[in-house]
Amino acid sequence: MERIKLIVEYDGTNFCGYQVQPGKRTVEKELEDALEKIYQVKVKTFASGRTDAGVHALGAVLHYDEPKTLKKPINAQTINAFLPSDVKVVGLEVVDDTFDARFTAKKKTYWYKFYLSRVERPLFENRALRVNDNIDIGKMCEACKYLIGEHDFTSFVARKSGKTNFVRTIFDAKIIAAHDYYIFEITGNGFLYNMVRIIMGTLINVGKGIIEPSDVIQIIKAKNRAKAGKTMPANSLYLLKVEY
Repeated sequence: MERIKLIVEYDGTNFCGYQVQPGKRTVEKELEDALEKIYQVKVKTFASGRTDAGVHALGAVLHYDEPKTLKKPINAQTINAFLPSDVKVVGLEVVDDTFDARFTAKKKTYWYKFYLSRVERPLFENRALRVNDNIDIGKMCEACKYLIGEHDFTSFVARKSGKTNFVRTIFDAKIIAAHDYYIFEITGNGFLYNMVRIIMGTLINVGKGIIEPSDVIQIIKAKNRAKAGKTMPANSLYLLKVEY
């Protein structure tokens, strides 16, 4: 039995998140349905993590143990033939059976895309957050540095989260200027429920002058969700990559 690692890209617009949910369309179900058609048996996949409804991925990672029902090696094109247009396998490799998409992951990187405009940009809809105020990108960049390191991120987690350990390590956080939009890029050893979206809401407050960049320090120390910014929409968030 061989363990297969898949790298998957998907447009989260029409999915109710990654994880299988009864009666709902999810990324995990589409992938497992495709694998079942190929192998003619049910195949359980194990993902690096779950994304919420509307969140996109450029490099989600999962693994599964290949049933011995095929006489020839599988490839990405084989799986993609059974997948819809909004989710595709972009990488496939055979890995050691000690590889675990979730538990051996060392770093995850997310993007949050946003653009500055007083009018809506049709090609950015469901892809990037529109900010119609004049914001100070330099101050947002300054605020990013206070996120780096090991911190208790209780202030940046949704209240309904079932987690009890809110300590995470952020290796890098920065604002990248693209052609006519911006990317908030953050890399950490793991992320809490809605954490990136809440951090983004806090950075927007910095950019608007509602709070100062150094206030991020006090928000972290407060361990109080009410001190941080709003939870920004899911449709501008991307899981960029997972590192092992």
